[in-house]
Amino acid sequence: MKLKFLICFFALAMCVTSCSKDDDSNSTNTTETKELISVFSDVEFSLDDSARFYATSTGRMYGSSAIDSETSKIIDLVGDSNQAFIAFSSPSAVNEIANGTVTKIQHTNVSMTVAEFDAIKDSKALAAIKVTNDNDSVGLSDYKNNIILFENADGKKGAIKLKAINATRLLVDIKVVK
Repeated sequence: MKLKFLICFFALAMCVTSCSKDDDSNSTNTTETKELISVFSDVEFSLDDSARFYATSTGRMYGSSAIDSETSKIIDLVGDSNQAFIAFSSPSAVNEIANGTVTKIQHTNVSMTVAEFDAIKDSKALAAIKVTNDNDSVGLSDYKNNIILFENADGKKGAIKLKAINATRLLVDIKVVK
């Protein structure tokens, strides 16, 4: 019995001693918080009004018939593509959305590559971009190598990777700071 008691006491003493805090006044603890991003894959913008209004906060596409006073507050991107070019507009710039929010969109002179877009895992790369509203578009000939940047009314920055286009829709991936 005494032997069991001594073994337990010795084990407990070792645990307490080994768990004591080492005080090293030269070390600093830093915690890095990575802001999250939302990733939306295979988002389809129609080339008609059936699905060309997108809200990054909900990840939902809206048709023109679904635009009302509530949805107009959350729409970030409006697809304005056709058979000749690919473009996105600010909700404030289209007639279908009364009192739409302002989104800056940069179609051209974007330095981010498709590989850099694919590598984005947190908000660091998106937070570093500067978005210049250019009211431009992307030609169809080289759309797969293009990234389009945007900054919504809440100041959240994002990027759009163009993936495919046909007679009825534009397929993209979107990454945006939450």
